[in-house]
Amino acid sequence: MPQKIIIDTDPGVDDAMAIQFALNSPELEVLGLTTIYGNVSLELTTANALTLLEVAGRTDIPVAIGAAKPLNRPFGGGVAFVHGDDGLGNTFRPKSSLKAIDLSAIDFIIEQVKKYPNEITLVPLGPLTNMALALQKAPEIAELVKEVVIMGGNAFVPGNASPSGEANILNDPEAADLVFGANWPMTMIGLDVTESTLLTSKDAKEVRAASDSELNKLVCDAYVFYENFNTTNNKIDGSFLHDPSVLAYLVNPTIFSGGKYPLRVETQDGLSLGKTWPFIGDDDVLTRPASAPWRGRPAVNVMLEVDNERLVKLVMSRLR
Repeated sequence: MPQKIIIDTDPGVDDAMAIQFALNSPELEVLGLTTIYGNVSLELTTANALTLLEVAGRTDIPVAIGAAKPLNRPFGGGVAFVHGDDGLGNTFRPKSSLKAIDLSAIDFIIEQVKKYPNEITLVPLGPLTNMALALQKAPEIAELVKEVVIMGGNAFVPGNASPSGEANILNDPEAADLVFGANWPMTMIGLDVTESTLLTSKDAKEVRAASDSELNKLVCDAYVFYENFNTTNNKIDGSFLHDPSVLAYLVNPTIFSGGKYPLRVETQDGLSLGKTWPFIGDDDVLTRPASAPWRGRPAVNVMLEVDNERLVKLVMSRLR
């Protein structure tokens, strides 16, 4: 039986690639897309989610609209210089005729988790605000979720949106700290692994040539803008596989390895805002006063290494 998943998303070019991966994977059953601010505004991420499903011919998958801003902070406006003014690499597709459902993202998540207890994996690819709001409204869902697998965080490497913060966590550090502290099975696919991945420009051209589906054309067109940013800003030949890595983990977790750590997120303004701090040490160290912030926190499965060759092979096979 395929895994039931809900993708919480802020498309976003790499979100679009991750959604394409999911729709092309028989191991995964996408119950819905829930949208959130992040790479661009909530209005645009919702429009892009609807467009992607319409182009894919998957009008059976509902889209539910989520949070437009962080729990306690203003939204900074997104990163159009990474994903384009429209969030899809300045492809400027006509607006989809599809509509979001009336149920909010938070209520949709709660409804589905209760409908399929211990069967649903939540897959947040953006800020964790929707996850936090769902927990606040219905804390009992923590015991009913199969797993939460996120793209975000940086345990032992620098940030990408600030010297210390990864973009998704930095967008709403309070929400992230709440979500990492919930008593549900959780895996973090963060910069420790995603910035060790690389889809080369040659790989991207192969994906483009391998399928003339409308979805593949749209994602590949959008990817050009994203790749140009990565090439210029990160000095790499291609792009990092941030969001697609999460879907690859769901299909084949043996591509990744890591360890279990209680996590805290820095919520105080300053240089470390948004930093994902793992607790390092044994139970004896945890009793020391300096370790108090991590006491009672659940261990999160933090991925630290990735086999890039196997990852790219899997991602390319699903995209095309």
